[in-house]
Amino acid sequence: MALLACLAFAGAAHAELLKFETRPDGANEAMSATVKLDGTSYEIAGALAKPPSGAKVLLIETQPSDDVKPLALERGLAVLTLDVGKLPDKAREPALRDVVGHLRGALKIKRALGRAQGSDADAMSGASSAFDGLLLHDASREPAGPMRFIATWGADAYWREKPRVEFASGAPPNGRRFYLAGIAASTATANCVAPINARPPAPALRALFAALDEWTAKGVAPPASRAPLDADLAPAQDLKWPKIPDLPAPPEGARRVPRIDADGNEIAALRLPDLALPVATFTGFNAQKDKKGPPCAAGAAIPFAATKSDREKNADPRPALVERYGSRAYFVATMRVIADKLVKERLLLQQDADAYVAAARSAPF
Repeated sequence: MALLACLAFAGAAHAELLKFETRPDGANEAMSATVKLDGTSYEIAGALAKPPSGAKVLLIETQPSDDVKPLALERGLAVLTLDVGKLPDKAREPALRDVVGHLRGALKIKRALGRAQGSDADAMSGASSAFDGLLLHDASREPAGPMRFIATWGADAYWREKPRVEFASGAPPNGRRFYLAGIAASTATANCVAPINARPPAPALRALFAALDEWTAKGVAPPASRAPLDADLAPAQDLKWPKIPDLPAPPEGARRVPRIDADGNEIAALRLPDLALPVATFTGFNAQKDKKGPPCAAGAAIPFAATKSDREKNADPRPALVERYGSRAYFVATMRVIADKLVKERLLLQQDADAYVAAARSAPF
């Protein structure tokens, strides 16, 4: 039977939940809600997936994804994908608070976790009273204590038109911060000059989601933050980039960015195995092919040459793969050591560690 509510919520945002319904939709349930804010009504759609045994814990996402959802279902959580993208910014926070608050009561949910990025993550931070924990990517605000959160961001946050401004102090006791070094959120290829940086954040996000789940369920503290403070950054114009063929010029403008090594790869924070043992230079910026076209939102990936003679032909100063690692067997063995260390530190799940090692067996040398 459909759940139906006509509830009013008082508060500074003047939000009112007029309707809330769910109905069967194949293996999942479709959800619809109507929220009224300052005299205007907004429709919200969603899809609810439940594990076979039912669930008393709920993960709310604002964008459909396959990186965390399967893990959440495997861990016994129900997952609600809630489309708030059509709401104006001012309506997202009260809508999330009211819909999630109602859903907790209707489904008798004991814990509610949230996962979002960008402006949706900011809205979740403002609606944190409806949640027990949040996994936020590229948020510009953080929830107040005691609500627990884990915040992440990538290299593109420092290189966009309005760059990220770093925190002057570490995370508060109710939060953790993780900078995903050398990862760019967008992998769109439209109007980009250099090869796309397609390194996925999913392995880190899965491990951090598992840590958040355990933190909110059992009080098990997550790994310590791995994020640069202002002192760990440098003015962009002070970076010494290697003279890499086809490397796009970094965006201009005053900004502070993570320091880089001799390859042009970032040094600080959480370095996943494919950056700790790289086969390319990975950046958070690229360049536009057509200056009149849309901006290129992706990062760049400039591969290392396979051999010394290959790199010398292109005047590439970065050591070739064979010069760095000698043999594929060494590369695979070292990848295993790096990946297993991150598993012990609870920054990588075992299945993702195994996937990095499997990929290393197909390294391009």
